[in-house]
Amino acid sequence: MLTDCATLVFAGTREDTRPMAIDHLLEQLLDRIRHDPDLRRQLAQLLFGRELAQLADQLAQLASLVRSLAESTQQGFQLLAERSSLVERELATLRRVVGELAEQQRATTAQIAALTERMERVEQQQTATTEQIRQLTERMERVEQQQAATTAQIQLLAAQVSELVEMTRRHEDSIGQLRGWYLESKARDRAPAVFGPWLERVRLAPVDEIRRRVLPVLGKEGLRRILAADVIVSGRADDLPNAPTVWLVVEVSAVVDPSDVARALERAALLRQVTENVIPVVWGPQLTEEARYLAEEQALVVVRDGALEGWEAALQRWVATG
Repeated sequence: MLTDCATLVFAGTREDTRPMAIDHLLEQLLDRIRHDPDLRRQLAQLLFGRELAQLADQLAQLASLVRSLAESTQQGFQLLAERSSLVERELATLRRVVGELAEQQRATTAQIAALTERMERVEQQQTATTEQIRQLTERMERVEQQQAATTAQIQLLAAQVSELVEMTRRHEDSIGQLRGWYLESKARDRAPAVFGPWLERVRLAPVDEIRRRVLPVLGKEGLRRILAADVIVSGRADDLPNAPTVWLVVEVSAVVDPSDVARALERAALLRQVTENVIPVVWGPQLTEEARYLAEEQALVVVRDGALEGWEAALQRWVATG
């Protein structure tokens, strides 16, 4: 290597008669030395000897190791810096997340506190409602007790009223019977006077006479039904030719209704099976419209306040004039 370098220097001197620039030649030489490790080693051995050259090689190797170590250390520091930066970013992210979590925790705590307060208010309201329900239940129980007592009183009163109604009904029946007896008695007493202007020899028909006439023809049942009439009167219709005997079968009632008309017609029809010239009569201070209509239609005599209605029509309908 050293021979080649020398040859390069001398060759350049011979070939170029012009003097070469020393700086240029030195630059080429230095560049060759920098890039040729063997050349450097040979120069060191020539200049310093073998031991010093080996020391120089060792120093060069040490320097290379130091450079490698420095580079590795620099890379380690760079990597550490990058990791430190990453850790810082992660710590920042963690602090942000922790802050958000803390904020959420505070919000959750506030919501829990508000919910707890609401629950307490609800519990208070529930307690108040329970107390109101308890008081209302007590009131309802008292009302039910009062209602039961009132019901018992009403039942007792209803029983008393029912008893009074029954007593009143019995009294009314008794009064009705008494009034009926009174009206029948009055009709018997006044019959001669009432029918006297229209009949001669007016009299109440004796039961024996009726029995003698009816029993052979209608038997006891027929006799019983005829004698059930309130009043039976006989007399002579002296205004008619031959003055025929006329029988009056009278039904007496405070208020003459259609049933009274029907009974008078039925009993007169039974007596007519025994004798002729039987006129049905109804007698009473009051007369229903339906009874009035039936009396006119069936030619009954109506007696009210001592006056007779329908006498002429009854004579034409029920009395034979021939």
